[in-house]
Amino acid sequence: MSAFLLCFAAWSAIALGMDRHHEDALGHEGAVPRLAALRRSGWLLLVLSLWLATAHPPGGVPASLGVAAWAVALSMAAVAVTATVTWQPRRTPEMGGAALLAGLLARALGW
Repeated sequence: MSAFLLCFAAWSAIALGMDRHHEDALGHEGAVPRLAALRRSGWLLLVLSLWLATAHPPGGVPASLGVAAWAVALSMAAVAVTATVTWQPRRTPEMGGAALLAGLLARALGW
């Protein structure tokens, strides 16, 4: 659960780091440093989610299964963000932030 939410937040940040999606979602062009920071934070969240999936798999699951579950979560989150950015671009920032908070909370609670 937390892997999906962190991947969703990461893909949202990466999408908002692109000129077109940033303007669609926020209504104005983003500054170059802001777009770069969004892209970097998205990649860092993806690395964090992979690290969490492999270093701390729930219930003694082998790390290899954690990577497989992470790949599924990564793919599902990419499809979900694509749908969000395409159909409801104005909601992308809130949904990405909510997914980040929910992912960190789920990880803290051990889900």
